[in-house]
Amino acid sequence: MAKRMLVFLVVLALMALGCNLGSSGASSTPPPAIVVPQGGGEEPTATPAPVGTPPADPVSMNEGLGSLNSYQMTILFKTIGPDPSQSSTTTIDTQRSTETKATYTHLNMVTVPKGGGEPDSTDSHIYNIGNDQCSSNGDKWDWTSSTPAEAEIANLLKSMIGMTPLIENPTFIGEEAVNGIPTNHFSFNVSGLGVESGAQVSINQGNYWLAVDGQYLVKYLLIIETSSDPTTVLHEEVSIELTQINQPISISFPQGCLDASLVTPEP
Repeated sequence: MAKRMLVFLVVLALMALGCNLGSSGASSTPPPAIVVPQGGGEEPTATPAPVGTPPADPVSMNEGLGSLNSYQMTILFKTIGPDPSQSSTTTIDTQRSTETKATYTHLNMVTVPKGGGEPDSTDSHIYNIGNDQCSSNGDKWDWTSSTPAEAEIANLLKSMIGMTPLIENPTFIGEEAVNGIPTNHFSFNVSGLGVESGAQVSINQGNYWLAVDGQYLVKYLLIIETSSDPTTVLHEEVSIELTQINQPISISFPQGCLDASLVTPEP
């Protein structure tokens, strides 16, 4: 389960780091989810939704983000265990303005080793404005520029990435306003947990909120916790949330990027 979640997180991070993510023009039918549960047993059979229940399938992340003028997207992936003292937390915070073709992404990873100890933390900052990109993993800034032809190919490749997070047999909860957006709230549980491993499942709860207008994902939260014995507990949390949807967002290169742009690259 953790490996599948990590695959989804990495691919979603690559989308977030893209410089000119736009509307893909893809079909509104979402592709198969990249994140799938592990476990045995037969595949669950979809039950027809009651009359009056709103559509429960989101459009792909690519299509949903591409339909917005601007947004801030925060992705969190956290694991605790198998020792309760060890954990790993990855946070990806992205701001995007389609009008200025600008994106800023902050990637933070914190790992706490078994037994506690000093956390290991890494930070990355990535700015994309037009065809220019600047990034830093510390004190040094690196600047790169793409030609219009290179940017066109890169955008084409990104438009091919379509995904949805794990959702199974959702139940409609009701209509709710989330971050100023009218949404439909659904809940679900992941099937197959503990079937192969024999682990006890203590938490298995997923919730997501779809925009009434556009069927894009506004918020997603999945919490899973299993244990094979009282001292071995695996806890996982995945969350995705959009804020500042279609609100003005200002993104500009910091001084370190501007200084790096003046440095002639080595041949």
